[in-house]
Amino acid sequence: MQPEAATLQKLLLAARAALKAGEPSRAADLAEAVLKRHGSNALALFLAGSAHAARGSHAAAAAAFLRAAAATAGATPGSQRHQLHLTCADNLLLEAERALPPAWMSALHDDPRLAALQAGIAAAVAGDGGAAPAPSAACRVLVLGGLGLEAVLAAHAGAAAVSFVAHGNPLAAQLCGELAADSGVAAVAAATSLGQLPGQPPFDLLVLADALGSQSVDWALLRRQLAAAAPLLAGGAAVLPHALRVRGQLVECAAAVELNEVDVEQLRHDTGGLDLSAANSLLPRAARSFALPAHPHSALSAPATLLELPLVRLLLAAAVPGSCHGSNGGSGAALLAAATQLEVTTAGVADALCWWVEQLLLPGEASPVLSAGPSGLSPQHAQQHTHIWQHLQYLQHVQLAPGQRVAVSCSLAGTGGADAASEAMQALSLAAGSEGSTPAAADAGSGSLSVRFEVCSASGDSLLLPASAEQAAVAAAVPNYHMSMLNDSARTAAYRDGISAALQQAAARREEEGEQDGEAPLVLEIGSGSGLLCLLACQAGAQAVVGCERLPELHAVAARLLAANGCADRVTILPKHSRDLTVAGGGGAASDAAAAAPGSTAGAGGAAADLPRRADMLMHEIFGTDPFSEGVVPSLLHAKQHLLRPGAALAPCRLRVVAAVAASSAQHRLARPPVAVCGGAVVTRALRQLAPRKADCRVGQAGGLLLLTEPAAVLEVDFEADDLQLAGSATALLECLPRPLPLGSWMAEQAADEAVQAQHADGAAAPAAPAPRATPAEASPPEAVDLAGCALFAVSWFEYDFQGGATGSSAPHTQRTEHWQQVVQPLEGAAAEAVLASLASGRGASSGCGSSAGGGSGAGDGYSVPCFEDLGALALTAGYRVDRLWFELAGISAATGDSGSSSDGDHAAEG
Repeated sequence: MQPEAATLQKLLLAARAALKAGEPSRAADLAEAVLKRHGSNALALFLAGSAHAARGSHAAAAAAFLRAAAATAGATPGSQRHQLHLTCADNLLLEAERALPPAWMSALHDDPRLAALQAGIAAAVAGDGGAAPAPSAACRVLVLGGLGLEAVLAAHAGAAAVSFVAHGNPLAAQLCGELAADSGVAAVAAATSLGQLPGQPPFDLLVLADALGSQSVDWALLRRQLAAAAPLLAGGAAVLPHALRVRGQLVECAAAVELNEVDVEQLRHDTGGLDLSAANSLLPRAARSFALPAHPHSALSAPATLLELPLVRLLLAAAVPGSCHGSNGGSGAALLAAATQLEVTTAGVADALCWWVEQLLLPGEASPVLSAGPSGLSPQHAQQHTHIWQHLQYLQHVQLAPGQRVAVSCSLAGTGGADAASEAMQALSLAAGSEGSTPAAADAGSGSLSVRFEVCSASGDSLLLPASAEQAAVAAAVPNYHMSMLNDSARTAAYRDGISAALQQAAARREEEGEQDGEAPLVLEIGSGSGLLCLLACQAGAQAVVGCERLPELHAVAARLLAANGCADRVTILPKHSRDLTVAGGGGAASDAAAAAPGSTAGAGGAAADLPRRADMLMHEIFGTDPFSEGVVPSLLHAKQHLLRPGAALAPCRLRVVAAVAASSAQHRLARPPVAVCGGAVVTRALRQLAPRKADCRVGQAGGLLLLTEPAAVLEVDFEADDLQLAGSATALLECLPRPLPLGSWMAEQAADEAVQAQHADGAAAPAAPAPRATPAEASPPEAVDLAGCALFAVSWFEYDFQGGATGSSAPHTQRTEHWQQVVQPLEGAAAEAVLASLASGRGASSGCGSSAGGGSGAGDGYSVPCFEDLGALALTAGYRVDRLWFELAGISAATGDSGSSSDGDHAAEG
């Protein structure tokens, strides 16, 4: 071995050892030492990416994995180098998801927004409308943040020089360079900090791409960017966007309420008497992001501007500290303030103030505007454009009548001191009060958006939903979907019946094995949350329940609920991950080596054990929309090995993935970037490798989805099996429908069938449930579909079973809440192209396969769809790897029904 090669090998081995020893900084330094000698060493890039990921430097990790994936792209399939390529590609997606702007994929498919952005940048570079002091031939542009799209547009508009700065984000800097090269522009210089830019004269135009790409404003980031850029700008330099507007209106929206309040009466009915009212004292949020058009709602007032903020004014404040001070020296002085009266135009219950941000790109009323407002957006559009969301500030559900007024005071204010300008730019509050009122200094320095307003009545009562510091802490830690999950009646009913059956199974098992010690079955729960499943276990007769929940904020909620229902003496919820639990006498990852003697109640090192013995029963609900995404399989495998007795009952005990092959001309907006945007000005090839392999969405609202096969079970995992594996796959043949069927039609049929079955099952003696709240219409109205532009997708959800027959599902027609959606994954390759070709060449309604004939697609639904003449079934492979579900179109069976005929060969089931 040559000396240089030996040195590289030693450095690589040392880097790998440092990673294993939990020393990521040292591993990163060693990997960088290799890269200084050999910049394209794939293993060094992989180790560098792994080290950055371990340190939480997601952008640096993604950039390293991107380079490693490119270095190994031509590897021979099956080789070690090819395996390294696949691993790097997987890690790239994981890290890029945290490093890229939220909803970047959706924004690339918003053609009207991109057209407005392109026009605004072109006008600013050219100096039109007073937006820039210099003609385009001399205009020098500084772009802060984003992925480089704005920088490429500025270069195309004729800017003399464009500098792109992605603060601390080497992935964005790398992508900007690739976008510029692919788009044929050479005037863009990319860097990760202002200090790395080559010598530049003062800039004439500042483009705040981070602000342009967001639904709201990160005022702290805006302040830092403006303060850093101010010394580099020429006198009279323009800022794009020129101004920001905060707009808002009062709304009534039952779906928004359901996301924020436990439906106590419904839960009392579903659980047979449990009282969860205590949850409403801690779990409600003061505010949340929300896609208002995706839910039925009523606007109680017209949209109004609550505040308009010229960014040039903030730029001056950043450049001249103290410029925002008022005559009193600046303490609590307002940099900008506005008071607005919202007039109620429609009677209703004021559930929330819905507000959003508009960006005026140029001075003047004719300026292009980028708006996140809800007006004119359909539910389908809201589902497909996740970058256009609004914000809700919750109110106290006060009935309002037409003509009433709600006063909203909105201000950007500083708290004084040496850094008053910096503090001012972090404080935006919307507060109730009379005309011209100003928020208190404490509010001004909060660094967040807070909304306060009152009905202008004699009583002066505030409409704002009260929020304590404890509630704010819980809201910051607890997932947004938690309240929605508690309100899922179908989920609650399935777990209620399933836990009862599992507990009976566990008791019977103890009796069969001759354990007459008088002890009741010990129940363990993984992921206890606010304690609902523990309550259901106690209600079913459990006497000893141990749960584990890593979020301490949920412990207080669970404690109140357990006490309110008389279960506190039977349930212990530990602030641990299940892998850290110990079992008396040995067991659990933390007590294997140092466990106390058999029969002792001590665990590792003599400390009290978490479990007095191995559990007889395990409850769990660690399913994401992708049922494997929360690590259900490794968690259960560990529990079976360390925490459960052999043959322990599991609730649920089985998981099934249900899938169908579908075509859509719209779903690609969630999973694949366009080839080019802005009329072809920006080629986005560099972004395709960052596209997620799948997307979560509410397919019932997405619109335009055509089922090509009937949904069917394609993968099953038996959690109680002795050979439960961390990965597995199986291939199923899905029979093609006679003609594509709109998903909405299929959902309507399923819902109708299940309603009839439930009616027969309940009988006349079933107790009446409380009247349900209004829920969004899951099946969207049919719409015309551009079949020529369709792509192929696997659409999936899951079902979970309990011993005794209870079952639950995340199918689109069963979901009335938002904690579970469905998975949509693009299907690509030769087999997918063959299906699309068949779809495009199939005969339409005029040739006898019209939408009026069978298949659930009626003549009045607006569809004219082809039928299949050469397809019989599609071979769909479904698999999971630890925490990810995946699909592959394995082949096509001929219409004759010969399942052995497949374009790519049939796959045998694995695992």
